[in-house]
Amino acid sequence: MITTRGIYLDLKESVYHFKYDRLDFYFSSEFYLNKFKEEYEEYIKSETLKLSLKYGGIFYADELLLISLYKKIEKRGFRVICNNKELNENYHIDIIVSDL
Repeated sequence: MITTRGIYLDLKESVYHFKYDRLDFYFSSEFYLNKFKEEYEEYIKSETLKLSLKYGGIFYADELLLISLYKKIEKRGFRVICNNKELNENYHIDIIVSDL
């Protein structure tokens, strides 16, 4: 159902969508979608830099960081699809460390 102000109460019905690599993010409003789009690149850069400075390495954590940003922005629910599989809010992520 969508409200008169264009807010989806059920994220499964939402048309506000953003795709990044394997992840599909769904938003309850165009406002939240646009906020995410405006912030995601800088958020990835700054958070990756923090990880590199703290742990002294090179990190690719874009997907994890974007889920973190999504949870900060989207206040009306959680709907993220990874490789056609819906994640729940308490997702589990495996971290693979390899030698470069």
